Amino acid sequence: MKKIKFFIVFIVLGFLGWYFFLKSYDYQITFKTKNPTGVVYNTLAVWNNWEPPKNESVTTYTKIPFSKLSQELHVSDSLIDIEWNIVKEADSLTKVTAYITDKNNSLIQKLKLPFVKTDFVKRMISTVKRIQVEFKDLNGEYKVGTIETSKIPKQYCAYISLESKLSEKATKMMANNYYILTYLEDNNIEIKGHPFVEVTKWNEIENTMSFNFCFPIAFNENYQSPSDIKFKMTEEKPALKTVFNGNYRISDCAWFSIIDFAQQHKVNIERLPTEIFFNDPHSGGNDLEWKAEIYMPLNNN
Repeated sequence: MKKIKFFIVFIVLGFLGWYFFLKSYDYQITFKTKNPTGVVYNTLAVWNNWEPPKNESVTTYTKIPFSKLSQELHVSDSLIDIEWNIVKEADSLTKVTAYITDKNNSLIQKLKLPFVKTDFVKRMISTVKRIQVEFKDLNGEYKVGTIETSKIPKQYCAYISLESKLSEKATKMMANNYYILTYLEDNNIEIKGHPFVEVTKWNEIENTMSFNFCFPIAFNENYQSPSDIKFKMTEEKPALKTVFNGNYRISDCAWFSIIDFAQQHKVNIERLPTEIFFNDPHSGGNDLEWKAEIYMPLNNN
């Protein structure tokens, strides 16, 4: 009997020691979303607690692309640590867990939490629920089709090399669209297909990218170009392909669907996508009727 009592005391003391001194967070909130892991990661990476950018409410300390974020949230006179853990759980679901700590009152929160839902907890539940709603709204803004093996088509094109943040890619394209089209028209160069983007460099930590904005044209060795508009033949490459429907501003949502698919099915890919655009954004209309083919090259090395 004494051994049983000793064992119970040992277990209780061990639990209390873990709870108050080893447990690295005060409260945990989990939810699921249909968005890919990369969409969740990038949205949280720029989340600022719905404050204007000049009011830095959220500071991000560490990033592991598409899986983890460490942030500090400033609310009034409170400092709150949030560790986000992002895991692909199934083909259509991503599990998001927030490990939350009240930096100034962690011990008090741990004492109260087993008995009462504190204002700190209520505030964080409300905050995470609002984030969850935003993910639900975003999921309704685009569609990603079946992912299959295909080939990036070989095309001769006129192109301009650009750099931008991932979120500013569409803006950068639109800013240069008129310039390229005017050059082609002035030189009587006929466009032979749909404009496309080929990503040449992608920094997943900083979310910056370099890419070529391309227009397919007939091959001709005698084209004369200004210094920034160039000509080349792209390579045909085996790739994973899907169809994206939605505003091209968020076409990278399809990139992350392909990346999740490749990781789940152990397909080795090169994270340098090609996007072919079938609609003119200037024509307006329902964004969900816009179409783009998204390719991610296979890496056979």
